[in-house]
Amino acid sequence: MKRKKRTSLKSSQKIINEETYLPDECWESIFEFLIIKEDRCCLNSLSLVSKQFLSITNCLLFSLTIIENPTRLLLGRLFRRFTNLISLDLSQFNHDVNHLLRKISRYPLKKLTSLCISSNQFPFPTNGLRAFSESITTLTSLTCTHMFLYNNELLLNIADCFPLLKELNLAYPLDHNQIHYPAFLLSKFRCIQHLTLESTFFLNDQQIEELSLLHSDLVSINLNDCWKLTELSLFSLRLDLNRCYYISNAICQVLRCCKITHLNLTRCSIVNLLGINFLVPKLEVLDLSYTKVDDEQLFVISKNCCGLLQLLLKNCANITEKGVKHVVENCKQLKEIYLGDIHSSDKTRKLCLRHGCLLC
Repeated sequence: MKRKKRTSLKSSQKIINEETYLPDECWESIFEFLIIKEDRCCLNSLSLVSKQFLSITNCLLFSLTIIENPTRLLLGRLFRRFTNLISLDLSQFNHDVNHLLRKISRYPLKKLTSLCISSNQFPFPTNGLRAFSESITTLTSLTCTHMFLYNNELLLNIADCFPLLKELNLAYPLDHNQIHYPAFLLSKFRCIQHLTLESTFFLNDQQIEELSLLHSDLVSINLNDCWKLTELSLFSLRLDLNRCYYISNAICQVLRCCKITHLNLTRCSIVNLLGINFLVPKLEVLDLSYTKVDDEQLFVISKNCCGLLQLLLKNCANITEKGVKHVVENCKQLKEIYLGDIHSSDKTRKLCLRHGCLLC
């Protein structure tokens, strides 16, 4: 009887195991709900439950931040464990970045597309980047903010090392004499589509004009806090002009270009859009937060920017529900309008809902 009981027990366990088995794809879907939303590179600690869980969570980590100086043995274990890494962040690493980049270059990170080395590094890790680029050729995004790019040769080296770069972030440079800085971007970074030059205080109108004329593949550029720029620097891109305080009515002429899809005029306190007396069919996102835009300007916008999907009006004290109504009724594709602290009645909210627009 005991022998039969054991056979029955083994058989029932086998049936249970087969019934409760889930393929890795199902577990991956489950783990998507366990990812910490504030930081998608982290998972809650269920990866400690079993080897199967650990194996699956290893595949779901796509971003790695290195803070302390790892030994060669630990570095090898990390990169053998996390084989799907696409992003590597060294911005908080306060040791020898050159040496770390050379060590990383020994591992075949075949899916890596993004690297961040921003951290006031001096000198600039030229040799480490060159070694890194020789073994990792898939990089398309590079962030070098708060860096000493103290001569133009360094920019040339970056362009030579990473010819496939599509995104380049050089915000908050610590240099004081890079007068010809943009010219090298124009001539060497052939594939760049998204460029961030935030707080590059020495940029002037002429340099930005050259950038717009010669770099035809550029899709978006971030010029926040480039306080020397005036309206003469405007060109047909995805324009982020946050805190460009001297932008006024000339922005209307820029909008004549049908390629503009996103326009950020946050804190452009003297901007005036009454001159938009023509259709702007491609404009999808317009941010007028902290400006003096009023109902009259909103009416003009609603008549000529009918393709708007998102309109941001945070802290726009001069607008009323009348202006909001114009936009909602005339911009049929509008999905979201952000009013911040501006009061909106139940009637306005119902109007937005009827038109399929979210009022925030």
